[in-house]
Amino acid sequence: MRRALLALCCVILVAAALGSPTAAAAPEPPSYRAPVEAPVRDPFRAPASVYGPGNRGLEYGTEAGTVVRSAAAGRVTFAGAVAGSLHVTVRHPDGVRTSYSFLARIDVVVGQEVDQGATLGLTAGALHFGARRGDVYFDPSSLFAPGPPRVRLVPFDQPPGQGAAGERSALRQLVGGIGDLVGGRVGTVAHWLRAGSPQTLAGLAHYGERFTFPGFFLHAALTGWQAWQRARAAARRPCTRDAVAAPVPLERRVALLVGGIGSTSEQAAVDGVDTTALGYDASDVLRFSYEGGRVPDVVDGLPDVAARAYDRSATQGDLRVAARLLADLLTEVAAEVPGVPIDLIAHSQGGVVARLALIELDTRHGAEGLERIGIVATLGTPHGGADLATAADVVGVTQVGDQALGGLGSVTELNPASAAIRQLSETSDVTAELARRPVPEGVRAVSIAARGDLVVPVPRSAARGMDQVIVPVAGLSAHDELPAHAATTRELSLALAGLPPGCRSLGQALLDQGMGEGISLVTDLAGAAGFLLGVRADVRSG
Repeated sequence: MRRALLALCCVILVAAALGSPTAAAAPEPPSYRAPVEAPVRDPFRAPASVYGPGNRGLEYGTEAGTVVRSAAAGRVTFAGAVAGSLHVTVRHPDGVRTSYSFLARIDVVVGQEVDQGATLGLTAGALHFGARRGDVYFDPSSLFAPGPPRVRLVPFDQPPGQGAAGERSALRQLVGGIGDLVGGRVGTVAHWLRAGSPQTLAGLAHYGERFTFPGFFLHAALTGWQAWQRARAAARRPCTRDAVAAPVPLERRVALLVGGIGSTSEQAAVDGVDTTALGYDASDVLRFSYEGGRVPDVVDGLPDVAARAYDRSATQGDLRVAARLLADLLTEVAAEVPGVPIDLIAHSQGGVVARLALIELDTRHGAEGLERIGIVATLGTPHGGADLATAADVVGVTQVGDQALGGLGSVTELNPASAAIRQLSETSDVTAELARRPVPEGVRAVSIAARGDLVVPVPRSAARGMDQVIVPVAGLSAHDELPAHAATTRELSLALAGLPPGCRSLGQALLDQGMGEGISLVTDLAGAAGFLLGVRADVRSG
């Protein structure tokens, strides 16, 4: 995970420095119907040139939250973000690909077979519906008329290609043509304004507040004051001195581990937690599977709990879906071991999933659903959003940045445009929900962060309702080394024993906060620079 996340950071910096064969028709073509019940606000208008005025599809006047349905049966070939907004592409048996653009939520995954009328997602506002055969976009309204579709050539600035990269290229050029009313540079700017989702625009506002006058000085002063207050509070709070040994719990407890983004059922940094030193029996330690249930384990203490393997791609889907699966697992484990406390220990993104699972349990069962939770400990979790995720979201709105991030996705198994990374952004609705809803009262929760974590800086690990503890771990591998570090084991043992966290002097606490704010600043600078240089490159090419 660390290598993939560092590669993501490198791609953002590179962006700052950057100034298919036609499918065979099926014997019996499917019937098509409109994806939504709404009037067409802007019909198909083939542009005379790449940057000329036009519309490569149909724009429906839908309200936000409208259900979008597949126009015909087919297979999902793309489901994700392009240029800061969500899109779905479905390939049908006759070789036609239909595209559904500017969604607020996606309810399908790549490779999924869908029937006509199947729900693909919800709109964020107006829906754009496109249709193409091979490398040619045509008027989608012809799909609803008898006979073969009437194909009119729409120029491409480059052939879309094949595979995921080809789908992203085709969608990028599809939405790039919307709003290009005067062509050239103004058309490029219109593309950004249209392609940028509210989340991405909020990310740009975040950078503007931090790096423009007079916001820079106001932000710096506020950040410094908040860092001083957090450091002073950490130095003054009740604490446990190093000489005090934390007693090992005598009662039986179950440890449920949750891995982060990029983990697999075979490998996860959270596996480094020293559960033996914390007093857990090996048969009472299990790890959540992003496919549902638990990860298969050689030491099988809960054989009746479903075990499923998962790969890296499973960790990059909707975090709310993962949270519901984790809530299901918690409920199942609670039924298997009546009366035994269940401790949640989660690393990185896993901590966000764990907190969303608490919200899910509270929604389902109220306070009774949380009675079996022992402690909740998150390790290097971006409760306030991840600076890197914000940078990827903002840089990806430019064509240069989108291509660079797409290149990263083709050589790693960590997709910067995935739903999970977008939800980890500082400006996402998930981050906003966590800010609104603290850990419920009665649940003891601790957030442990590494002083020099380059992936999740110290300020982003703070959360309402959680004791924030910072341990002196730094370096390129700090994020992945945190779960197995002796200082982390010490803090976990104190939390299990019901003791306050370890003591920090004011100087140590100031160093903790200062390093974290510095890492956050550098990452934000890289994101802002990547966006500005991507804009410059797009305008020049436009």
